[in-house]
Amino acid sequence: MEKWYLEKRICLLYIFFSRHYMGLHLMERAQYSLKVNGDGDNNKEYVCNCSVFGSLDVNRCNQTTGQCECQPGYQGLHCETCKEGFYLNHTSGLCLPCECSPHGALSILCNSSGKCQCKVGVTGSACDRCQDGYYGFSMSGCLPCQCNNRSASCDALTGACLNCQGNSKGDHCEECKEGFYQSPDATKECLRCPCSAVTSTGNCIIKLGEVEPKCVQCKEGYTGQNCNKCENGYYNYDSICMKCQCHGHVDPIKTPKICKPESGECINCLHNTTGFRCENCLEGYVRDLEENCIKKEVIVPTPEGSTILVSNASLTTSVPTPVINSTLSPTTLQTTFSVSSAENSTSALADVSWTQFNIIILTVIIIVVVLLMGFVGAVYMYREYQNRKLNAPFWTIELKEDNISFSSYHDSIPNADVSGLLEDDGNEVAPNGQLTLTTPMHNYKA
Repeated sequence: MEKWYLEKRICLLYIFFSRHYMGLHLMERAQYSLKVNGDGDNNKEYVCNCSVFGSLDVNRCNQTTGQCECQPGYQGLHCETCKEGFYLNHTSGLCLPCECSPHGALSILCNSSGKCQCKVGVTGSACDRCQDGYYGFSMSGCLPCQCNNRSASCDALTGACLNCQGNSKGDHCEECKEGFYQSPDATKECLRCPCSAVTSTGNCIIKLGEVEPKCVQCKEGYTGQNCNKCENGYYNYDSICMKCQCHGHVDPIKTPKICKPESGECINCLHNTTGFRCENCLEGYVRDLEENCIKKEVIVPTPEGSTILVSNASLTTSVPTPVINSTLSPTTLQTTFSVSSAENSTSALADVSWTQFNIIILTVIIIVVVLLMGFVGAVYMYREYQNRKLNAPFWTIELKEDNISFSSYHDSIPNADVSGLLEDDGNEVAPNGQLTLTTPMHNYKA
């Protein structure tokens, strides 16, 4: 009896040591001992020591070997250890499956913490996903990201590169960002385009075999490989291409440049215009209401005394200029028109419009009528003067010692009327024209 009690104590100590110092909580086993009856007979009875956690029944075991019936994941005589592919969970004290992925793990074994041994590029406790820098988890594991050394990570499913560096883009960082181009050397570095955002879209390309890039698209008014030149019809103004201001007076087909690129001065002005920007009319032309340069018309006198309306521009080299003949007489005046230079024409002739022309014509008519009236009046007064001169002769009185002698201008004019010259009753006119002057004291005859 004492022997049996001693064996029981040893068994209990063993269970206690296993539970608290070795971490084997599944070592709860039923007693498997040899019982001896009190009579000292050799009849023996075996008791199972199966694990409480790992066995199906703590009191059922093989009476010959003592093998307990274990639960899945457990093994050992008493079902006290974990099977291969299982690990002991220290929190629950149970054997849990490793669950290692057959595609990502090297085996079905795991360590005491349940972590499987993974293939290259595979991660996770069960080796069931790709680690950073790999993608495409499959039976063969994971593939490394293809990012041309411009990114260290990619999408785990598609393999598209993430966070491309070096001004690159694309699923594999194989392209350059907008505004950059790939250098033609072995580095394939993305360099900034030499294209200004002011003169172009900022993007450029480089063709195979070339060493310099070319801007994809220049903005309006710019041209050149780097969009740094002004195209036809534009000129450089403080490094900015400005449109030529020629008001449509330059033919772009005959003169593609329209104006000088360095100054903006218009080239070959058309439509009878001139000036830096074709803003003025040629000499001999004026602007109409529609701002077109038309031929200037002037009034030119004719030798007959009338006036005609002549286009100043139609006179190719000159305008009519009156020249007075040097041989003048009181009754004749010969006026000729000679050709002079166009420089002298504008000083003598004024620009007139149709309204001004009509006003001038009316004024000329009035002046002519007034002159005619003045001429007629002058003729009439002259004739009156002549008549009075004839009817009022001059007298000459000559005083001598004893008489007074009279003579008149009309004495030499036949049929002159001398009546009424002396209205005094004492004066008489003799039939021969002599005048008798009678005074109270003397009687004079002339």
